[in-house]
Amino acid sequence: MNKKILGGVSALAVGVVGTGVYLAVPAAAGSSPSTPAPAKAAERHPGKRVRAARAARGIHGQATVRTKKGFAQVDWQRGTLTATSGGTLSVRSADGVTWQWKTDGNTKVRKGGAKSTVANLATGDFVVVLGRDASGARTAKRVVVPKKVPARATASPAPSHS
Repeated sequence: MNKKILGGVSALAVGVVGTGVYLAVPAAAGSSPSTPAPAKAAERHPGKRVRAARAARGIHGQATVRTKKGFAQVDWQRGTLTATSGGTLSVRSADGVTWQWKTDGNTKVRKGGAKSTVANLATGDFVVVLGRDASGARTAKRVVVPKKVPARATASPAPSHS
């Protein structure tokens, strides 16, 4: 189920780049009988999901995705890890939004392309966090620290002059 959630969130983020609206959510379901090839290709190449999420311009959000058990609400955030304390990660996005994410034994971490642990995350790391929101408490299911961080991923947007 986590793979489908990650795929759904990645598809959503890519959709936001191209259209500015959440048109990618139906495509993220992956259960349409007429489109089984993309879902199978994504399973063979899980790194493509991370690259797609990293390339997207979205920095945080929520999406509803279809799973085998029905629909699920998922949250995602890209930003700088500002603190780790007692199983809680604080992540600040480029627009200044800070969310706290609880971690548990089911939280999977990848750092620099390799499996890692929550204990190996460091303040200042650029992270992509995926998880669920249950009554205002976000629980991280996956935390990814990419090998390369594009400069625009951490830069604040330039003020507009009108």
